[in-house]
Amino acid sequence: MGRAGYRGFGGVAVALLVFATQAVASPAQGFDYATAVRKAQHLAAGPFRPQARIPRIGRFTYDQYRSVHFRPGATLWPHRRFHMQLFAPGYRFVRAVSVYVVASGRVRRLRFHPSFFRHPKGLYPRPLPAHIGYAGFRLLYDGYDPRRSKVATNDQVIVFLGASYFRAKGSHEQFGLSARGLAIDTIAPHPEEFPHFIAYWIRRPARQARAITVFALMNSPSAAAAFRFRIRPGRAVHVRVRATFFFRRPVRELGIAPLSSMYMYDLCDRRPWAYLRPAVHDSEGFLLESRHAVRWRQLANPARVHQFLFPVRHLRGFGLIQRDRDFFDYQSVSMRYQGRPSVWVRPRGAWGPGAATLVEIPSPNETNDNVAAFWQPARRPPLEQPYRLRYTLIWNGAGPRESLARVVQTRASARCPGRPVRFAIQFAGASLARLVKGGHLAVQVRAPGPHAPLVDIALRALASGRVQLSFTVGAKRPKALRIRAELVDRGRPVSEVWDYVVAREEPPIHVMRRLRGAS
Repeated sequence: MGRAGYRGFGGVAVALLVFATQAVASPAQGFDYATAVRKAQHLAAGPFRPQARIPRIGRFTYDQYRSVHFRPGATLWPHRRFHMQLFAPGYRFVRAVSVYVVASGRVRRLRFHPSFFRHPKGLYPRPLPAHIGYAGFRLLYDGYDPRRSKVATNDQVIVFLGASYFRAKGSHEQFGLSARGLAIDTIAPHPEEFPHFIAYWIRRPARQARAITVFALMNSPSAAAAFRFRIRPGRAVHVRVRATFFFRRPVRELGIAPLSSMYMYDLCDRRPWAYLRPAVHDSEGFLLESRHAVRWRQLANPARVHQFLFPVRHLRGFGLIQRDRDFFDYQSVSMRYQGRPSVWVRPRGAWGPGAATLVEIPSPNETNDNVAAFWQPARRPPLEQPYRLRYTLIWNGAGPRESLARVVQTRASARCPGRPVRFAIQFAGASLARLVKGGHLAVQVRAPGPHAPLVDIALRALASGRVQLSFTVGAKRPKALRIRAELVDRGRPVSEVWDYVVAREEPPIHVMRRLRGAS
């Protein structure tokens, strides 16, 4: 959807939108990150009050909500490089969310008006309250050309919609996994707490701007927070985040910079009988970089909830990565999993000791986000005191650039009870094949425990320039066997650490297993 699409719709909706913003304009004032922080601190000083439900708007069905479309002619800033469109309330989004535009020293609130949307007659009752707000918004960018990519069908850059969720995509990709503002008690004995963004302030960009700034105010029973997002689109989208949190009460499990994704099965997994596609996932692996190592953990759709903790003293980054870009490994024209982005979280400044956390939840289908990744600080933030963080979210194709050889493929034979399992892991790197031929490349395979059943370990160069490591895990093995493997050159690591857990049992879904591993 380009500029011509906005102009072709006509100017009636644009005029209505301008009127709506002016009708609720605040007195002349600026708005910056310090203002957002003061608002968060004021919220945290008082008792938690949830956002009011929007009156007279019932819960739509999913199909009804999908029938509501923002009119292109009502798009904000149609003659600038960045544009903004809004999401109507309804379906699960029935809490009031305020959206403001900051321009020329003034803050204007956007008032909801049904005429900005195409929707079935009678879906929204009349008259509606004047300040019901919106469900969220999306930003579009003229620099995205869908003709350059087979998977990017529009010029959307980032979407903020639902709780504290947001997701972005590069110019050659389509939407996939999501990020969140904060995760609280993801795997706790009591229900998970979902903080909500309750207000957004979008700074109107200059006409030819290549970045845009969004401020957000978050609230929940445990915390209030202020966010600043500096969004720079391109082949990779960089979202620079500043956040200040104020905690009302202790949090059992705190998740910083959380990511949410979907993994159902891969080429190395047993395919469900009702699915014909070879692989179905938005992300295929969890990547973690510390000062001493880079670890790759192949994701899984487990029989019960798994939580893995990776203690790290000096975090350099973590993320959920989609490396397989071959259409024939997915064979889905509609879902196009080969075009889903990876997201890499890069801290700015020292975060101190803590643990990168990976959570895998059983899922019977591909509609559920069943994978979560986040950072847990070793020390709990102090109550009622500001807890500040800075980091960058990088949404791009294959994850961060690395000097080490990467794990590009994991294959395994059928994991049947009482039978051995054969693994084949392929690494890609510029000099791996040469090192193998020269006899300098070796492999370290570790399976902790007195009865590590690993046999037939072999390493060979492939015609493609890759190197393949293969080994067999014996039939008699512990219920959960963790295996690590890496390539070394004369004692020096030259590849990521391949980190995998082989589970033999099929326990009840509601039971939780926690494995801890050092990094």
